Amino acid sequence: MKRLVCMLAVLAVVFGASLAAGAVSVEGDASYLMGFGDNKGQGFAAHAKVELMAEVFADAGFSYVTFGEERTETLLTLGGLYRVASEEDLQIFIGGGYAMLTLTEKGDNGDDEKGNGIFGKFGFTLIPGPKMTLVADVGYAPRFKLNADDRVSLITARATLSYEVMENIAVQGTVKHYRAGKDIQSGVLIGGGVAISF
Repeated sequence: MKRLVCMLAVLAVVFGASLAAGAVSVEGDASYLMGFGDNKGQGFAAHAKVELMAEVFADAGFSYVTFGEERTETLLTLGGLYRVASEEDLQIFIGGGYAMLTLTEKGDNGDDEKGNGIFGKFGFTLIPGPKMTLVADVGYAPRFKLNADDRVSLITARATLSYEVMENIAVQGTVKHYRAGKDIQSGVLIGGGVAISF
């Protein structure tokens, strides 16, 4: 429950800052996710992107995934993006930010593993057809600090295809994956939800 409150607070701050700054555009989506393959996780994810000024965006993402009775993982990313190319049906972004990962084992000790670090990000938005939007991004942190001592690489990837059902509201499907070192990985998470833009 605390993680849900944290996620809502972060997204509220991002949206609030956008309104205070007179943002040019706001995009957000939320999805329920299920795992496929070896990792049978399930959970949810939310993302928000706010254009603060021409070509400059604030960007936030949150995911909470439960792997049966074994563990839960929470990934929070905060950062910024710069739009390097903008065509009628394609936009390309580069940027970076700060990522925080918490892994909670559901065993006897209940100790949390925590990681954090700075990442770089590449993404694009493509309009493949009328009322359809494809958003994809990849983030990479080469020196992600895990458990205070270990340095591993963190990779995150996401693709979302949405279809607008009414003005500013769309239904969407999402594929998400993240990996920190050899031991922490989400597997392939697939799900769906809603997306908004204005």
